[in-house]
Amino acid sequence: MGLDFGQTARQMMAAMDGATNSRRNRRQRFADTLDRASAISADEAASRTATSGRRPFVFSHTGPEGLLGSRQPQNPPEIWTALSVDGSHIDVDRHLPLRCHLINLGGCAITYGARPSCDLFSEPTLAVDDADLYLRPDEQSLDETLISGRLLGALSTVREVERLADAVDALPADGPVLALVDGTLAFWDVQRGNYPNYVVDHLINHRLRPALGKLEAASGPDRPVAVAAYTSKPQTTEVAGAVRVALCGSEAAECTRRCSARRSDLMQCDGAAGFDDRELFDALLEPGHRSPLYQSGRLASRFAVGQALGEEWSHFYYLHSGTEIGRVEIPVWVAESPTLLALSHAMLAKQCELGFGYPVVVSEAHEQAVVSGHDREEFRKLALMLMEQNGLPTTESAKTVSKRLPWL
Repeated sequence: MGLDFGQTARQMMAAMDGATNSRRNRRQRFADTLDRASAISADEAASRTATSGRRPFVFSHTGPEGLLGSRQPQNPPEIWTALSVDGSHIDVDRHLPLRCHLINLGGCAITYGARPSCDLFSEPTLAVDDADLYLRPDEQSLDETLISGRLLGALSTVREVERLADAVDALPADGPVLALVDGTLAFWDVQRGNYPNYVVDHLINHRLRPALGKLEAASGPDRPVAVAAYTSKPQTTEVAGAVRVALCGSEAAECTRRCSARRSDLMQCDGAAGFDDRELFDALLEPGHRSPLYQSGRLASRFAVGQALGEEWSHFYYLHSGTEIGRVEIPVWVAESPTLLALSHAMLAKQCELGFGYPVVVSEAHEQAVVSGHDREEFRKLALMLMEQNGLPTTESAKTVSKRLPWL
């Protein structure tokens, strides 16, 4: 017997009734939450969210700009440059006889003003030698970690920031620069991956921090550099968590006993639970406007070696791009400079306007970096051809061969 659509339809109609009522109640809770949160002063919100106690949900720390609100962008400078670097990679393939990986970096630099220009680049780097395929504590150590999967993705991100710093240095020192990377630099995959200490030490302390330091050093009075990481359609809940903390005012111990990530038996907290940051700012921001500046509470967690990016890369705001709410992470030297903060907002808002809701340079950098399915197949063919020409064994795994020669 097939599916009984009569019973299914009746159950579905009943479910729709419940969903409609739930949505109506949720809208009312949301409106009440915004009203209550708007009445909390900046000092009160900062005091309540400054707690270091652990809670069953993430929350950000607020600052002088307050808990919620909207800020209009300035006009961008007459002459300025938007720059972005993105990366894509081909992972180590155990079915291919050649052990290797490839990172392809793509970039775009667009200068606006009296003499507009656009420069594009695409730079592939192949890793075949053990020195490039593995991370080790030192050259003599027998410990090693293969760079693949999430670790290869993290290395690609580090390479993007390093290349971004080089690209900024190559620009003329005569105008503001917006230097963008796609996504986040929080390295959650590395934090959760339980990698050895030396892996995190290499990526963060020996590679990423010097690259960020180089970007900071490149910024000066004649060429201020606003560095940012842009996340499209984020799924974060840190500000929504801060709203719960500010409205509830309970101690962390009580919160841990009586609250969960989405619910609470404390009335003042439960009414504000279950929302995300995008939802809040979709209701509060006009196109081009940004939220107040926040400091991430998630980055208080530690890497295996020392602090994560901690104070160095923990500030963020939300931006209405014109079509969506994006999350913008900025390093501390940008967050603490009113000039750089205002420039990052003005130039990024203009980038989103020109890109119909998404930064133009990030989109173009992605186009230069992307490795398509066709590219991956041609890469495999090239590797096999060159191995054969050089007298190396080219036997692929039986699984790969079977995929190309189906029995039925």
